[in-house]
Amino acid sequence: MLEKIKKIFKPENMMFRMAALNCGLLLLVTVVITGTGNVIYQNSIEESSYANTMEIQNQVLKALDLIFQSVSDNVAALGAAPEFQEYLKVDEQKEQARRVILESKVRDMLLRYSEHYEDYFNIVTASEKGHYLSNDSYRIQKTPLTREDWYQEALKAHGELVLTGNSLGRNLKSWKNYSTDSYVTAVQMVPDTESGKPLGVILVDLDIRSIQNLVEDITMGQTGFSYIQDSQGKVLYAPKNKVVYRMNPEWFSQGDSGQVRCNIEGEMYNVIYSRSSYIDLTAVGVFDWGKTIQGASQVRMASILIAVVIAVFAIVCSVVFAASITKPISNLSRLMKRAQTGDLTVRFDNHYKGEIHQLGDAFNSMVAKTDELLKLVYQEQKHKREAELQILHEQIKPHFLYNTLDTIQWMAKGYHAQDIVDIVLALSNFFRISLSQGKEFISLEQEIAMVKSYLDIQKFRYEELFDYEVWTDPAILKCQVPRLSLQPLIENALYHGIKESEREHGTIWIRVYPEGEDSVVLKVEDNGAGMTEERCRQLNQWFAQKERMTEVDAFGSLNVNDRVRMFYGEEYGLHYYLREGGGVIAELRIKRSK
Repeated sequence: MLEKIKKIFKPENMMFRMAALNCGLLLLVTVVITGTGNVIYQNSIEESSYANTMEIQNQVLKALDLIFQSVSDNVAALGAAPEFQEYLKVDEQKEQARRVILESKVRDMLLRYSEHYEDYFNIVTASEKGHYLSNDSYRIQKTPLTREDWYQEALKAHGELVLTGNSLGRNLKSWKNYSTDSYVTAVQMVPDTESGKPLGVILVDLDIRSIQNLVEDITMGQTGFSYIQDSQGKVLYAPKNKVVYRMNPEWFSQGDSGQVRCNIEGEMYNVIYSRSSYIDLTAVGVFDWGKTIQGASQVRMASILIAVVIAVFAIVCSVVFAASITKPISNLSRLMKRAQTGDLTVRFDNHYKGEIHQLGDAFNSMVAKTDELLKLVYQEQKHKREAELQILHEQIKPHFLYNTLDTIQWMAKGYHAQDIVDIVLALSNFFRISLSQGKEFISLEQEIAMVKSYLDIQKFRYEELFDYEVWTDPAILKCQVPRLSLQPLIENALYHGIKESEREHGTIWIRVYPEGEDSVVLKVEDNGAGMTEERCRQLNQWFAQKERMTEVDAFGSLNVNDRVRMFYGEEYGLHYYLREGGGVIAELRIKRSK
């Protein structure tokens, strides 16, 4: 027994080191808690209250953003409707009959919206020409609604949704006589879908309960509460509390979020605010600071007592705990040494719990996976050898194609069919270069030779339809380019440009030249049918995008552009220009190889 005790208390013994370390750390924790517990706890309360309040307020603001984003989307959809656009444009003096028809359609639309969205108390549309419609209100005075503050605020926002200030005094009266504190008003300008110019404004009185339902159930600690206000400091919704209306809106003007410590009627309050990123609203959380930290002193005394008890208890438990860890670890160490020598049949007898159980499972899993991976590597090597044999077999096919084309060429020569000889020779050259034994890059000289062969073949088919010219800078003919960089662009120029043109005869120009020290430009130009400016702009937008959410109908051009950007970077790629006098210019910029 004495020998075991001496062995345990040796400095190099793991059990002794673990017990000493645990006791030392716990004693250190006791001292730290005794000296700094109160400060740490108080700071943690403040940080926790700030973090929790900000999280709650951000969730509320996100919900509000969704509400008002939905209002904005509905207003935009309503304003973009063809009948709505026509109504806002109609001249009520010159087109009275048409105006009556359009008013009926728009009024029906407003009624459908108000029935579908029950929290839309009132929807008003006012046009730049002075006429208006509503599902639930009428104009009190004959003064045009375009002079109203809310109308001007909507125009200044340039199509963004705006929450207006107090609705008292506006030139509108609701038939249902809603109280002014039962709704919040949002306005948004309606643009002309063709020109983008303002046609009018849509006003929506939104049920305040949409905001109230988000705020009223929020509880922040024992005494905290939250409320919502707009940019002018007007409280949109707040629980009944004497503190709310004593808040100074200027406290919340420093940044999009923050906290303020303030004194109201002799009591200290911690105020935390956060501003919406979409709509101009601010969520404010208020805490009675004295009540929030009153438990700090009790916690300090309790922490001292708990730390002392834990330290005494830990001294007793450390030896038992260390022993429970060191024994299975020793077993694992022994098994690892056997596995290291190549014996992958070893397994850990895992009847432990907790981390030791996880270590045992991890060891067994590691040994099993190592054995499995060794078998997998063997299988992969076997498959690799089989694939190499398959590749050698597949290489016979292109050689067979080339040999067959050579045979046709010699037979055509025997019959003095020079045109067949020429087209077979061009086709053979085109296949030899385009396949290039699977190489991804070929020289610019080979790429030019390939497209010449392609164009010669097309000339046989469309003899009187087009001509082509090729000019290259000899200094860059040895530069390496991605295979099939030019052929898709030339095919587009021929099929979508020359063939669809009303000209009897067209021309394709191919120019290749260096630009600066690092770039090479491959330009394909035609005088064919061309394309619209919108189509040209759409293609260039697709070329600039990394990911395209919708299916596009320019596979060849996009394939060339994407491969070039993948190989060289986003500063390279394809761009289309409209050619003066008709036609299109495709300009492909690649990195110049040394």
